[in-house]
Amino acid sequence: MQFNIGSATNIGQRRSKNQDNFSVVPELGLFLVADGMGGHRGGETASAIVAQVVPEVVAEALRMETWNPRAVIVEAIRTANTTIFKKAAEDAELEGMGTTTTALLFQNNMLTIGHVGDSRCYYIVNNSLWQATRDHSLVQEKIRAGLITREQAKFDRMKNVITRSVGFEPAIDVEVYELEVKPGDALLLCSDGLSGLVTDEVILQIVHKSAIEDNDPKQAVEELIRRANENGGDDNVTAVIVKVS
Repeated sequence: MQFNIGSATNIGQRRSKNQDNFSVVPELGLFLVADGMGGHRGGETASAIVAQVVPEVVAEALRMETWNPRAVIVEAIRTANTTIFKKAAEDAELEGMGTTTTALLFQNNMLTIGHVGDSRCYYIVNNSLWQATRDHSLVQEKIRAGLITREQAKFDRMKNVITRSVGFEPAIDVEVYELEVKPGDALLLCSDGLSGLVTDEVILQIVHKSAIEDNDPKQAVEELIRRANENGGDDNVTAVIVKVS
């Protein structure tokens, strides 16, 4: 399977440092976004560890004659979790650090998604967009409980509070999704600096036009980040688009 890829990260308009990270490793069929948080310099440390450790674990697993994508992506994220947790215990400036992680692992025409936190994977197919991952956040729990609507969630004061992160606790529950993909489909990974400021309708419009019709995922990523910054740029913004070919 071949990939046409666009990827970028941006500090945004309001933050003094960029705590987002991403990895693009097409030879492994691996792509991820991580949004770090916590400590004096913990956020960028946590997300950088994920961006390094997950590809290392996946690369080692793929050397085996047979491998299971679900088991590999879970093991990779759990290994990163342990690494972050131990590092935080050794350095007071890193105490309490953690990171979201949303990772794609392709094997032939199957896609496995490993997910922790509120970064997102969107699946764009047939000029439609749907969110392939479920946010691990307080507002998502309130939506599922019927306490608020999705529209109300956009203005909830707890909208940035996540319920699960990589590295904050010694063990982590990785949510896994599996999809069948085909040439022409596109996947978007992004931090909440994008999804919180650009509507799904605008995301679909940009990705479909630039990444799918014009076959230019790089242009799509640049436009998505520009829109997020135009809309306030309240957070770091990271996007990775993978068009399958």
